[in-house]
Amino acid sequence: MMKRLTFILLACLILTGCTNSLPKVPDLPKLPKFSMPDLPKMPKLSLPSWAKPKLPSIDVYKPTIMQGIILDIKEVNQLQIGMSKEAVMNLIGSPSIIDPFHQYQWDYINHSTIDGEIEIRYRLRLIFTDNLLSEIDKSGLKEISNINYKKNLVKLWAV
Repeated sequence: MMKRLTFILLACLILTGCTNSLPKVPDLPKLPKFSMPDLPKMPKLSLPSWAKPKLPSIDVYKPTIMQGIILDIKEVNQLQIGMSKEAVMNLIGSPSIIDPFHQYQWDYINHSTIDGEIEIRYRLRLIFTDNLLSEIDKSGLKEISNINYKKNLVKLWAV
């Protein structure tokens, strides 16, 4: 008997919850429309330039990021086919990358940003045959010839 009564009560609650028996909310009264009166235009007053407060300017710090070998285009132009690895290293320095699987190829790579403004990216690839320079790939050095890279660095490090 108790189970039937519980079941009937539960069924009634479920069925009444599904009906739309909520009371309707009365409509709110409409407010009258009103507008603000136009205010007279005031002349702009400004202080003389000597009386204006001067705020300090804040510059964002842009670090210099140096990654790779710094090459001088004059030294790179002195490279000649047939030079030994030691002569090349004495002239332009050791390479950025010597791949253990391609020991015949040296890569000089640089990705640098000076003061967050001047972005420098270049790559010089040298290929050796029997420890003698056999190929010079300067295709990535067009950018270094257009800017005075070393002078910017000397100026930067002198500060």
